Amino acid sequence: MRGAAQYGSILRALLTSVVALAPAQLGVLGGHLTAGGAPFFPILSSYQCDATAREAAAAGIDLFVEQPYTACSHLQPNNFALDPPPPGVGVLGDEYTDDAPGAGWYLPDEPDALGVRASELPQPAAAGKLRVVNFSQHFYSGQAPIRPGYDKDEYKRFAAVADVVGFDLYPIVKFCGRVPLLDVFRSQRELTTIYAPDKPTFQWIETGVMTGECPSITVTPAIANAEAWLAVAGGAVGIGWFTSSWTNDVWNRWDVSPAMLEQIAATDAQLEALTAVLVAPVGTVATPAGSTVAASSRSVDGSLYVIAVNAADRPATVSMGIDGLAGRSLSVVDENRRLRPAKRVVVRDTFGPYQVRVYRTG
Repeated sequence: MRGAAQYGSILRALLTSVVALAPAQLGVLGGHLTAGGAPFFPILSSYQCDATAREAAAAGIDLFVEQPYTACSHLQPNNFALDPPPPGVGVLGDEYTDDAPGAGWYLPDEPDALGVRASELPQPAAAGKLRVVNFSQHFYSGQAPIRPGYDKDEYKRFAAVADVVGFDLYPIVKFCGRVPLLDVFRSQRELTTIYAPDKPTFQWIETGVMTGECPSITVTPAIANAEAWLAVAGGAVGIGWFTSSWTNDVWNRWDVSPAMLEQIAATDAQLEALTAVLVAPVGTVATPAGSTVAASSRSVDGSLYVIAVNAADRPATVSMGIDGLAGRSLSVVDENRRLRPAKRVVVRDTFGPYQVRVYRTG
C-alpha cells in the first residue's frame, strides 16, 4: 500500500464517515470507539511538547498518553494549559479523579508487571471519557507467564475494569527478533477473542531503539508499518506508536527518524481512510500452516474487505481461504488488478517483504 495521497476513488466515499480529530465526547460502541457518535480509530503516542507535539499531530496522532514523569511540566504534570496539545489531540491523563481534564485516563501502565490487581486499579468515571488499560505481552500463549503461578484470568479482570484494552510486544527491539513478527497478529487475536472480547483493543508499535537491548537489529519503517497492520488484521481498532528511546543518555520522547515519521504519517492516513472498515467485526481468513502471511476480513455495506500482511523479510506466495467471499472477485487497492477466486472462496497472491495489501469486492 502507498500513502493516502495516492488512494483511488475506491476509498474516498469512506472518508465521509471518518472522524479525523478527537473531540471531547468519546464513547464505546460494541468493539470499537466513537468520537462525536461517529466511528473513531485512535492513534496514540506518549505526551509530546511544543514542536514534537505539532509534529505528532501532523502525522495523524490524536491521543496523547500521560504517565508519571512524561508531562511537559514536572511541577504541574496535569496542567495541560502550560503546554497544551495541538487542536484535535486528546489526552489520556494519570490524574485519576472524575473531574480530571482530558479525554480520559491511562490507568497505571502494565499493572501485571507492577503486581497490581485489577481490583486495585483506580476507577474514575465521567461521561464522554475513557478508561484505558495497557498490560504486558505475558497474557499471550506464546509468552511465559509474567511470574510463576500468575493467574492469567487476571487479564480478563483488567479488561473488565477498562473501556479500552491495549498491550505491548515489541518483537524487534525487546526480543531482538527472537519473537516472530507474526506474533503481533497472533497475540492481538488472543486479546480480542479470549481476554477482551467485545472491547476496543489496541497495540503499541515499536519505532526505534527504545531502551537499547538489541543494538544489532533495527526497526525499519517497513517493519513498523507491517506491525501496525498485523495488529489491525488481528482485530485492533487503534494503535499506539512508541516513539521514545534513550538518545545520548537522555530519554527522548520523540526519537523518530525522518523516514519513520514519513511512514507513521502514511500509515495513519491509510488507517484513517479505512476507519469505517476497520471498526467492523473481524472475519476469518485462513492461510496455510507455516505461511508468513496473516489476514482477516471485514464486511461493510455489502462489500467484503480483506487485510493481508506478509510478516517476513522475504517474498511469500499464499493461498487465502476467505469466509464470505462467495465467488466474488477481489480488487487489489492501489494496484489496478483483480483476483478471481478458486472454489468460490480461495484466492492466491504474492507479497513482497513486509508488504501490506487491502482487497475489496466489487
